[in-house]
Amino acid sequence: MAQAKKKTATRTAKKTTARKAQCRKKVCNRTQRKDITNQERMHVYIITGMSIIAGILLCANAAMMMV
Repeated sequence: MAQAKKKTATRTAKKTTARKAQCRKKVCNRTQRKDITNQERMHVYIITGMSIIAGILLCANAAMMMV
């Protein structure tokens, strides 16, 4: 029986390409963060506290209606 010849040709080397400028911009955008200001942070705390208090009062109101 005849045997098939094995491939002797090799693949060509992968060419290196220069990185695009867009990739660098994405990295820069990730490193530049806008920090939250103290005024915004206090606003978040106040709103969170008010919502917790409203939830407690709602549960207390529901409990009083059941009794």
